[in-house]
Amino acid sequence: MSDSTRLDGQVAIVTGAAQGIGQGIALVLAEAGAKIVIGDIQDASGTIDQIQGEGKGEAVCMLMDTSRAADARRLINLAIDLHKKVDILVNNAAIDAPDGNAWDLPDDEWQRTIDVNLTGVFNCSKAALEPMLAQGSGCIVNISSRSAEAGAKGLSPAYNASKAGVLGLTRGFSAQVSDHGVRVNAIMPSLVESRDFGWTPEEAAERRAQYPLGTGTPKDIGEAVRYLVSPAARWVSGTALQLTGGYQG
Repeated sequence: MSDSTRLDGQVAIVTGAAQGIGQGIALVLAEAGAKIVIGDIQDASGTIDQIQGEGKGEAVCMLMDTSRAADARRLINLAIDLHKKVDILVNNAAIDAPDGNAWDLPDDEWQRTIDVNLTGVFNCSKAALEPMLAQGSGCIVNISSRSAEAGAKGLSPAYNASKAGVLGLTRGFSAQVSDHGVRVNAIMPSLVESRDFGWTPEEAAERRAQYPLGTGTPKDIGEAVRYLVSPAARWVSGTALQLTGGYQG
């Protein structure tokens, strides 16, 4: 039986893949056979080395800021120059707003969070849609968050708002491009242990106890992305896949 989630020969752009969730996504897609193009404000050579060192395939990276439309176009053009097409775009790049209440949030922190987490998704999607629509195929996956639907004391509302906006962009883009052969979906992860959160052992145990299937890993998100961009999900567009580890809060 053939594997309907193979991505052999496809070109996948992943933003924010220098580390964490984005790195996990890039590694999984490369293992599935995709050629990887990374755009990140940080040096992603470590991810490139992992892909090439493990013999998973081709990968390149460039420094860019998704909140700048010109940078988004440069990223798409890099993929076109190298591979003549763009099959997959994963909008993962995002920043955390500083913890705090709405009334304490500095104006510049609000704007920077919206610029990267929401406008960045728009910029890269808009740039990628030109070649995708021309070829009559393509997949876009936007990384949102459970925070789009759930607030928390002490968590900046800028992050919630930006991730909720990503869901709106996902549905809006899908409605406009699905009949042109392009699918657009989102993923809403709960807690993913993608870095050191500075928890005490007691805090870590308390957090992990909330997830019957355990907390998530970057690879878990990568596997979900792999499904959504693969032929196995050919009938899926405009959806938001929740990855919660069984957490029901």
